[in-house]
Amino acid sequence: MTEPAFDISSGAPPTLNHVVGNAHVVRQVRTALDAYFNDRASLSPNRETPAFPHTLLVGPPGLGKSLFANIIAGELGATVHEELAQNLATPSHLQGLLMMADAGDVCFVDEIHELHSTAQTTLYRALEERKLFLATEKGQRQGFSLPPVTFIAATTDEWTLKRPLRDRFKLVLRMSYYSPEELAQLIIQRARRIGWPIDDAAASGIAAFGRGTPRLAMRLLESARRCARAKGATTIERQHLDLAIDIEQIDAHGFGPVEQQYLTILREAGGGPVRLGVIATRMGLPPMTIERVVETDLIRLGWVTKSDAGRSLTMQGLACGNSSPSQP
Repeated sequence: MTEPAFDISSGAPPTLNHVVGNAHVVRQVRTALDAYFNDRASLSPNRETPAFPHTLLVGPPGLGKSLFANIIAGELGATVHEELAQNLATPSHLQGLLMMADAGDVCFVDEIHELHSTAQTTLYRALEERKLFLATEKGQRQGFSLPPVTFIAATTDEWTLKRPLRDRFKLVLRMSYYSPEELAQLIIQRARRIGWPIDDAAASGIAAFGRGTPRLAMRLLESARRCARAKGATTIERQHLDLAIDIEQIDAHGFGPVEQQYLTILREAGGGPVRLGVIATRMGLPPMTIERVVETDLIRLGWVTKSDAGRSLTMQGLACGNSSPSQP
């Protein structure tokens, strides 16, 4: 019997055929790969092999953008040079990343919306002209040709990128939230790949709490497994999930304590509107954390709306009322 893995990321799908969800993205990537390999096969021996189209992955956190980037590189059989945009503080840092790549390699930059404006200009010129312009000791600029390299980037905030840079990406992949059925299938697949037995009731329950986001579902899967192992069990069952959501104070709709506190503030105000600054002060959190972390799913799921007057509960948010941890 194979020993179970302890790192859930080790169960990530290795190829495009194993990907669950985002069928439209899978179809885009598969078409681009087929076209790339057919073009490469038709080249004469003395022709330079072209690069796979520069690719931009767009979508909220936790939907698998980095996973898709690595799957594309795997399908290409390419070496990956991966970096966070925050670590590319200057154009010279970006130039160093690009110069490490050989022909056919993939450069992957995550959170590219964090890339400095000057570095964005350097990048779109490199993607357009396949050249870097480096300063010499005499203060002049010398062009340096780049090999055919595929550049892949991921972002949650597409609008912050310079338009010339956005336009250089020939393949734009827009990630979507998962249905409960897709999430359940993903949970079972991941659990089996890493040797974590799980019953269907537990997988369906995790999917119902996952809010369409694989990262949230995987986190809850790990929590349910901890509860199972704490009880000496080897199979993750619904009772272990129930224990996990009780320990983590998750309510029947999948919301944690911070989101529940946010909703309580609006309910105490009769549903709102309540200004963002007031909510942030009462919760003891920065307004940006409220906007970017706490309320994003509440707004997406139709529980909360915002206007110039502040945040308000929708009819759905008012109807649901306070929820205690229970089965969804």
